[in-house]
Amino acid sequence: MKKIVASFIIIFTAMIIAACGTSIDKEKINAEANAKKVFQEKSKGVNEEIQSIQFHLPSGVSIKDKSPNNIILEKGKQPYILFYNPIENKQSEELYEMSKTNSDKMVVDQIFKADNRFGYLLIKDAGDNIYEVTAGVGGVKATTNSTVGSIAKDAELLMTMAASTVVKE
Repeated sequence: MKKIVASFIIIFTAMIIAACGTSIDKEKINAEANAKKVFQEKSKGVNEEIQSIQFHLPSGVSIKDKSPNNIILEKGKQPYILFYNPIENKQSEELYEMSKTNSDKMVVDQIFKADNRFGYLLIKDAGDNIYEVTAGVGGVKATTNSTVGSIAKDAELLMTMAASTVVKE
């Protein structure tokens, strides 16, 4: 009898934990909606200038390192990479096509088009409940690795940076 009660408690607890956790399906939907909303909105004003680009650096995000065409950012202990190709314009699909490697692990492949701009959101299963999230507009993309519960907010933050980036000529 004790084994049955103990088994029931364990199963019930596991069900409660599973029900309370954020599912990848829900996060995918929210991530797509967040990225699309940011892409379609008037982009936030630029507040940072590095190398040959200007972009909106969201609150709480700091610059950790920079190299040609790459800026390493961090919010808390979460790293983000902002990459830009000054040769590609906001309509370019080149980075999108190059980022679609390992398509069998892709859980989201969403594109957005508006105002002569091409945007996208890619989410790949990196294993161990980690997902690679990439948001881009033309020749600019931002990437991070997220846990399931952070995918939607990371997609929004990444698209905020990518959509606001202006490459100086």
